[in-house]
Amino acid sequence: MKRRLIGLTALAAVLGLTTNAAAFGGKRSAPCGTAGMSGGCGTPCGTTTYVDQKVTVNEWVAVKEEYKYWVSEPVTKKEKVKVKEQAWKDETFKYTVNELVTSKEKVKVKEMAWKDETYKYTVSELVTSKEKVKVKEMAWKDETYKYTVSELVTSKEKVKVGEPKAVTKEIEVTSYTCVPVVTKQKRVICEWVCVPVTVTCAAPAPAPAGGLFHRLCKKDCAPPPCDAPCPPPVVTKTVMQRQRVTREVEVDVTTYQRIEKKEKKPVTTYETVWVEKEVNVTKCVPVEKTGTRKVGYWVDVEKEVNVTKCVPVEKTGTHKVGYWVDVEKEVNVTKCVPVEKTGTHKVGYWVDVEKEVNVVTYNKVEKTGTRDVRKCVPVEKVVKVAVYTPAPVVAASPCATPCTATTTGGHGGLFKGGLFKGKSTSCCN
Repeated sequence: MKRRLIGLTALAAVLGLTTNAAAFGGKRSAPCGTAGMSGGCGTPCGTTTYVDQKVTVNEWVAVKEEYKYWVSEPVTKKEKVKVKEQAWKDETFKYTVNELVTSKEKVKVKEMAWKDETYKYTVSELVTSKEKVKVKEMAWKDETYKYTVSELVTSKEKVKVGEPKAVTKEIEVTSYTCVPVVTKQKRVICEWVCVPVTVTCAAPAPAPAGGLFHRLCKKDCAPPPCDAPCPPPVVTKTVMQRQRVTREVEVDVTTYQRIEKKEKKPVTTYETVWVEKEVNVTKCVPVEKTGTRKVGYWVDVEKEVNVTKCVPVEKTGTHKVGYWVDVEKEVNVTKCVPVEKTGTHKVGYWVDVEKEVNVVTYNKVEKTGTRDVRKCVPVEKVVKVAVYTPAPVVAASPCATPCTATTTGGHGGLFKGGLFKGKSTSCCN
């Protein structure tokens, strides 16, 4: 097999040296369906060409546009105006003030004089004397009395005492265990699969005939005559398309079954057993007893005691007594006398003064500006337009069924127009 391939490759190289550029996909000298064919289809296939055509479209274009607007511009000018200014002048005025004037005068004044004067007064004096009086004194005597006390007495008694006793019994206990159970169940699942789908589409433009062995063909390449014009070529393709499908599958589902189990188990419990026992019982018993105590009582007793009494006593004393005496004295007397004086102060007054000031006024001025405006402008453009040209009609002659393609020699299919291009006898190719 390798030797055959090497031989075919060498033969192709030799033939390629003797052929021109048309051998590799070039145009045939007498293509099917042209004016140069000698008999054949009554109405052969036409040709489609693309020509330039001018069309008018609307486009948005940025255009400069002038517009007018008004602005207020300040204008400064000098003007003379009269303003009020304050001026000052000296002015005399009279005012009255109070002044202190001191002078000597003789006046009568009151002066305090003192003299001794006797007077009588009463005072209380303490006088102590002996007197017999009766007083209360506390005396004590013994007295018997009875009282009750509680004493503890212990005695033996028979009582019932509860004692815990362990008792073992067999009781019935119920327990549960879970056992797994596997069963088959049906579930619906979704999955994506690739499904072949047949679609129709327009056939690609025919490739120019030719190939490596084009020069070896000595026969006439004209296609067999056709009775009717060729319909537009349509190709049917099979493509793979993803689709979601659902299917039912059987899966293992595990469930747990609850199994009841009964059995007897020993259980130890404690019971109270009452037992009669002799125990020491201590009781509190009241006992009456006799006691002796000291009792106090009051007794009248006559005693001689010192008694102090407050006795009023009249006495005579001397004290200074003041009285007022008229005395003539020469003293300084200060009096407030009103005095009229003259003063000077500044007085302000308004004076008209002419001044030159800047006055700002606003004038309305019209100005012209430029702005960008988008406008819709018709524009001519050149586009490609497809033009179909039918082939010239020739005399009809009997021929095979229209568009029946037969391929002889070479490798067609995927390698159209290539090195191993087959010879086609169809008028539609």
